[in-house]
Amino acid sequence: PIHMYAWTVTEFGPVTMKASPSLIGASILCAYSPQGHAFTTPSSRKLASRPSRSFDVSSASAATTLEVEDESSTSTPNSGSQSRTLCSQELLMLPRQYRPKLDEGNPLFPSMSHVSVTTLSATPSIEALSDAIEIAMDTHPLLRCHVEGDGEPDERIDLFKMVRRGEPNPCTFVAPNANPFKATDVLEVVSIEGDDEDLRRSWQENFNNGIDDGSWYESASIGPLWKLTLHRLGNETSSSDSPCALLFSSNHAISDQGSVNVLMDQIISDVASIESDGGVSNKPTVQGMPMAMEDSVLGLNNRWSDVQTGGIEVDTIKYVAGKAAEGFRGPVILPDTDEEASGGDSLAGALSTISGKSAGGESKVQRRTTLQFRNLSEQTTSKLLQSCRANGVSVTNALTAAMSLTATDFIDGGCEKEGKKRNYKVLQSLDMRRFGEQLDKCETVACMAGSNDLMLGPLPDRSGEAFREEPDSAESRQLFWNLAKESKSQTEDFVDSGGPTHAVRVFDFAMSISDMNNLVDLTAKSNDSLGRAYSAGVSNNGVYERQKAVKRDGEKDRVAIQTK
Repeated sequence: PIHMYAWTVTEFGPVTMKASPSLIGASILCAYSPQGHAFTTPSSRKLASRPSRSFDVSSASAATTLEVEDESSTSTPNSGSQSRTLCSQELLMLPRQYRPKLDEGNPLFPSMSHVSVTTLSATPSIEALSDAIEIAMDTHPLLRCHVEGDGEPDERIDLFKMVRRGEPNPCTFVAPNANPFKATDVLEVVSIEGDDEDLRRSWQENFNNGIDDGSWYESASIGPLWKLTLHRLGNETSSSDSPCALLFSSNHAISDQGSVNVLMDQIISDVASIESDGGVSNKPTVQGMPMAMEDSVLGLNNRWSDVQTGGIEVDTIKYVAGKAAEGFRGPVILPDTDEEASGGDSLAGALSTISGKSAGGESKVQRRTTLQFRNLSEQTTSKLLQSCRANGVSVTNALTAAMSLTATDFIDGGCEKEGKKRNYKVLQSLDMRRFGEQLDKCETVACMAGSNDLMLGPLPDRSGEAFREEPDSAESRQLFWNLAKESKSQTEDFVDSGGPTHAVRVFDFAMSISDMNNLVDLTAKSNDSLGRAYSAGVSNNGVYERQKAVKRDGEKDRVAIQTK
């Protein structure tokens, strides 16, 4: 079954960035991998000349504050390394393993991968790119880190070996202050004989394979936890006027798209400086270990391990109750089949999972990702933005409506059921830096990814087909914009009620006291759900050019990203 996702991303122009405010992004319709998010940056960048640029330097680093006040992070200028225990979201993505299954000879849980591609209209030299990569590793601790500790508890205290007590050897990021890696440890070069179309096929195949690559944990104890693949035409090592693609991939525990946008801007800007001037005069300021997402949202020293039940409020309990009540709306997860799979959302399925068994038994279907890449023109994107503003919604809200309608076209399994209406559960990804205490300022590579659920419907089967047949009809327009407005309303309610804070606290609690990754593995293998938990999903990368560039030496304030 297809799990449909839409991503919004920004398009880029030449090296000196001056994008039109109306150019919000391009959308991509693709399938979703159990291992991770797929992000693509369909950009065109020119490296012919060094751009004029001014960079912002933050006067106060949140990471520096964390080093002083948070006992989970240790980092001093004179020490040999920086370290921090992984937070709950990072443990999900790493992932933390489950000793009882490993002792039975089962394979490691797969990592969640993060993949992003940037296409350039010219190709940098291998030497300049290598130098820029090593500067980036010197700048960002998680690009030169490894993971120590197995995360095993002192004991599991329940019958099903799911509830944890104690954690003497937690999974910990360790980043030596002196970079132990070279560019050759992360840079791979793929030389392609052919034309632009062959180049496109090469990086898209790499992208697709990277999304399903769950092997990152195998090298976590050594590092590095990321790589960059240069897809180029021909086999020369010098720069050229031919296009190329830079494909970033990582263990999702160390990165999200916002921070990778900052990273790629830094690398490409430094490449331009190196090729133009022979070096980088205003080097990026070396960053401290990034704080955990819980610390950014909840505040320092406010994790479950710090406050226990003292952090649970009445509103937190209401949040949990609201999540439980979502099941009463019976959102559809899987397309219809002859066997009418339950979707794994039943009480029996939940009890089966908690007892250590996949609901409906383990599926024999090998899950894989199928991606479709699409760019929207500036004209089309501008019209979309104008329509969204006229209806009082965001582009993300519109994409949520579009994804929900598209899902209705597949949910009947090819057997039309006239008059059938269903509810849809849509995952909406969030940048958690924007919520709660908002301590992290996206100054370094890190993962602050979260989400909330939208419940939309009931919608008639094949509503998308009906909409496409008559997109300008009053009925179609009302259906589409009402869905977008409902998405906006639910998102606002989630934020206004403190939902992001409650979600982070509840997940931190669950990951701290239980082996959540084993529950995730059991659900992913479930014959009832086939690993699916949502009808569809949307992830919005935001507006690239509005992000702040990396902090650089000698600059007072961080400004918006300058390169295109």
